[in-house]
Amino acid sequence: MKVIAEQRFLNKEEFKYGVYYLGDARELIKTIPDESVDLILTDPPFGLEMDEFDDPSVFFELEDEIWRVLKKDAWLVFFYSTKKLPDAFKLKKFEYTWQIICHFPTTFSKSILGDRNYLPILVFKKGEPKIAYRRYDVIPAEELPFVVEKVKNPQFKPTFTIAVLLQMFSKENDLVLDPFAGFGSIPIVAEFFKRRWIAFEIDERKYSIAVKFIREGRVGRIGKIGKEETNSLEHFFEK
Repeated sequence: MKVIAEQRFLNKEEFKYGVYYLGDARELIKTIPDESVDLILTDPPFGLEMDEFDDPSVFFELEDEIWRVLKKDAWLVFFYSTKKLPDAFKLKKFEYTWQIICHFPTTFSKSILGDRNYLPILVFKKGEPKIAYRRYDVIPAEELPFVVEKVKNPQFKPTFTIAVLLQMFSKENDLVLDPFAGFGSIPIVAEFFKRRWIAFEIDERKYSIAVKFIREGRVGRIGKIGKEETNSLEHFFEK
């Protein structure tokens, strides 16, 4: 496999099971080999004006590349906004399978109907993949023990929820891709549960925070972040 071209990313950090790239997912995904990814689990931009990178069109621009890199029978699982739910069905190649509810014990946000206590997780498929482990379609929005100080940002998704999703849709040593990794909630859980993983993030601040979380194996206070020398990603595609 060719090494990701230097101009495609600004920095990267390697961990025991995965690698985290700072750069544009639309460029970085082009370097991933065909049918090499077992699961795409992500939290794409919804278009709710959370920050300058919250552009939902980017996710749909990636559909052809997402299809290409996924194995012939594989899952595409992603968090999405209730308000923007119809937009998710702009996906043309993937077949919608189910909706999973991420349920919060207290009010998550406000809606036109009142308090909102859940977040949709949409399950699409390529081919005829199998569930790795059967669970329920309602998952509590709880945190794993390594979250010692909650990140007060809706772009950091509940780590227990992510752990259940990884258990349902992947197995140990599977390769998981998160093209919109943000503060690293999906990569840190993938690292903990021994999934090989690749993550992309375009926002340098989020990337730096996520790297710190994963490096320390805990979600807590954020200190100063340094940059390390970059290396090849080739071994993450080896079985």
